[in-house]
Amino acid sequence: MIGWITTWGIRCGIATYSKFLIDEFQDEVIVMCQSGEGEVEGAVPCWKRDSNFFGGIIAQIAAKDIRTVVIQHQPGLLRFSYLNELLHKLSDMNVKVFITMHNTKDRSLIFPSKRIEKAVSGLKTCSTVMVHSKSDVENLKKLGIEDNVVMIPHGVYPPPKEGVQSLEIKGRTMATFGFLLPHKGQIELVEAFSRLPGWDELVLLCATRDGTGNTENKINSIIKNNELESKVRLVTEFLDDDVAISTLSKCELLVFPYQKTNESASGAVRMGVASGCPIAVTPIPIFDDIDGAIKMRGTGVEEIVASISQITQEEMDKSRKEIISLRDSLQWDIIATQIQELLK
Repeated sequence: MIGWITTWGIRCGIATYSKFLIDEFQDEVIVMCQSGEGEVEGAVPCWKRDSNFFGGIIAQIAAKDIRTVVIQHQPGLLRFSYLNELLHKLSDMNVKVFITMHNTKDRSLIFPSKRIEKAVSGLKTCSTVMVHSKSDVENLKKLGIEDNVVMIPHGVYPPPKEGVQSLEIKGRTMATFGFLLPHKGQIELVEAFSRLPGWDELVLLCATRDGTGNTENKINSIIKNNELESKVRLVTEFLDDDVAISTLSKCELLVFPYQKTNESASGAVRMGVASGCPIAVTPIPIFDDIDGAIKMRGTGVEEIVASISQITQEEMDKSRKEIISLRDSLQWDIIATQIQELLK
């Protein structure tokens, strides 16, 4: 029996990541998820965000005699100093811990307890520290965490399913996908699109959530000021995965114009990979593992405009071919098998 500490049943990339992996696991998994955030199914709510009260987790582990625990960590869920406490408690209980670090770069200047250095001693007690990219491996190595680190790629959603009703796509369409958040560059993309000739429509499949702030209003203002109401479609409802992937697959180019981010991997871009559509990304580390993506010159509006306007059909065809190959090599069952081998 495996204990799995993660978010669950909510609009969260880590919750989605865990669900896809657990669905492919052969072993019995007990999901220990967040509490106080609504009803959940298939999981035991027993911890709260950014709290160092671990009584619920410890009780579940003891009651079910769980000897192996998988933790999905992101500092927004649990600050590093609290994570350190949890890891030492589990080590004292002789529980084998396998942790996936979804962010190894957090260096908070204001809150020392949120700095990754605060979790070093705990991370060294783990059986395995799983990360998504080479830059994560290097980040941990600089902190003296090396012998127990393993790079496990982020899984990719299955290709578009037949018979799924997608949103209507007409003409030469550019699109993006992901929560509507300032650092994801949707504002810059709309600005850039207003200066790009030859495109019939820009579709933003960007659901709102905590953190969206004024991003939606800013985008709507750009649309209105540039008279783009007939050319830019902002879809803010949370779409079913199959609908989103099917819709993206009908577009000519997907653009992920992220600005600065400390995240180690993007779940949103993997929806694009699943679609098999050519992809263009900003040149930042979060996209280093997306083989086949066309790297734009920078993150600014002018650089996005210049980059997209100069993409050739040959580059688009090459991107599509490599993206499909990447998708096929990173299906969830393949990634789940790699992790299960580590847990043995």
